Amino acid sequence: MDVGEMQKKLSQWATDDPTQRFVDLYSLLCNEVWLRVAAHETLRNKGSETAGIDHMTKSNFLGDYDGHIARLRESLKAKTFEPVPVRRVYIPKPYSGKKRPLGIPVLYDRIVQEALRMILEPIWEADFSTHSYGFRPNRSTYDAMTYIGKRLTGNGSTYQWIIEGDIASYFDTIPHRRLIKAVKKRVADRDIRDLLWKFLRAGVMYRGNFSATLTGTPQGGIVSPLLANIYLHTLDTYMESKYLSLSEWERQKRRRQRKANYLYVRYADGTPVQA
Repeated sequence: MDVGEMQKKLSQWATDDPTQRFVDLYSLLCNEVWLRVAAHETLRNKGSETAGIDHMTKSNFLGDYDGHIARLRESLKAKTFEPVPVRRVYIPKPYSGKKRPLGIPVLYDRIVQEALRMILEPIWEADFSTHSYGFRPNRSTYDAMTYIGKRLTGNGSTYQWIIEGDIASYFDTIPHRRLIKAVKKRVADRDIRDLLWKFLRAGVMYRGNFSATLTGTPQGGIVSPLLANIYLHTLDTYMESKYLSLSEWERQKRRRQRKANYLYVRYADGTPVQA
């Protein structure tokens, strides 16, 4: 299997039919080549030397690489694979003096999450808004700032206010059922959805104590940023349909009515809106 070609096909199918709900995605997850590519990408990350609760590091995994891949594949094929709780640590938040939780999954879970990301990302990238910049391929904060800067300093710009919003503890508070419902719009394969559900509910371990995860996608999980974007995609489409697709006549009418017109840019869960 050529993984890159398969991802291109997923993207093209999603682009050609915005209503298509994909079936038989789980077979990709069980494909040995697909898993090996996922493992390669995961082990390239410098964080792969940091162990989860099972104490397995990159060096341990490489010591029996083929064996680990085979066992992982067999458990996925048999649908006996079960994510384990992530190891929770707290890291400083820049400039605030506060700390935020970071989840460190075990390597097996990271590899499966990477394999899931490789399947889901090409599909959802066909849907995501051009106004969404966070945690997406070939997009960055600099792209978001460039867009804002050009629009605010361009000829004839009349924007007067900048409103910036940030969702408190967003990654920890995403409701699981609503998130899976959003995934369901594109993914008909129940096996994929069930596996995502298991990851969401796997729980966390902190200093030897287990805590259930009834909401949220743990920061540190490879698939978490994609899931966070899927959940906020509804906000993007609302802004586009309500405020960003107005004709010049409609915009002028709103001005006469003393109503605002908007620019909109979202980076992750921070949402700067210019009015």
